[in-house]
Amino acid sequence: MINEILYTLLQKHELPSSDPAYTWLMEADSGRLEQLEAAAAAFECRLVTRQGMIYLVPNQDNLFLGYSKADLKAVLLKSNQNDAHYYLSMFALLILLDAFYSTEYGGGRLRDFLSLEDWMSRFDKALNSGVDQKDNPGNIPYERMVDTYNNLLADPSHKRAANNKAQLFLTLLKFLEKQKLVVYLPDQEQIFLTERMNALMDNILRSDSQLAILRSVECEDE
Repeated sequence: MINEILYTLLQKHELPSSDPAYTWLMEADSGRLEQLEAAAAAFECRLVTRQGMIYLVPNQDNLFLGYSKADLKAVLLKSNQNDAHYYLSMFALLILLDAFYSTEYGGGRLRDFLSLEDWMSRFDKALNSGVDQKDNPGNIPYERMVDTYNNLLADPSHKRAANNKAQLFLTLLKFLEKQKLVVYLPDQEQIFLTERMNALMDNILRSDSQLAILRSVECEDE
């Protein structure tokens, strides 16, 4: 039964409490959840249990079930874009998470949704703030990123153009939606995070280097 549940998790990445297998796993003193955790570890994954759901999360260096840098670049970048555009996308993700949870994560969500305009404004502020910081814990190439970003178009009437600033954010949102981490309402240009994102938040911001990057730039509310 453990192998069957692991197979389901490898396929769907989650197991809801409505599934009889969830109840079977959670029976008191059965030790079944621990057995599943050991099986997941053999596949370089770990389990996250939160609010009636079990998630399977690949370890950071698991390139078979997770995404390598090359995989992400293939998804997020256009054919004529380079590493600087990739760094911009990853930085935009950190700013998105900071807007919802802040670097002092632990007190819960800060907001229900974020507008695309607000996200882009926070990103621009944080990126330019990073250039002025003497301490650069992640060795982020801020100047190169600022130059690359400023060379993109800022015309709000052409957001779908590949060389538009907004397209960087919209492409990232499309990827996150496929991972069931966000819901984006294009008519209102509003971004909502899913319960899956809430559950995985500790894993995403676990890295001390990622937290140090966020704390080194000014991306909080005025």
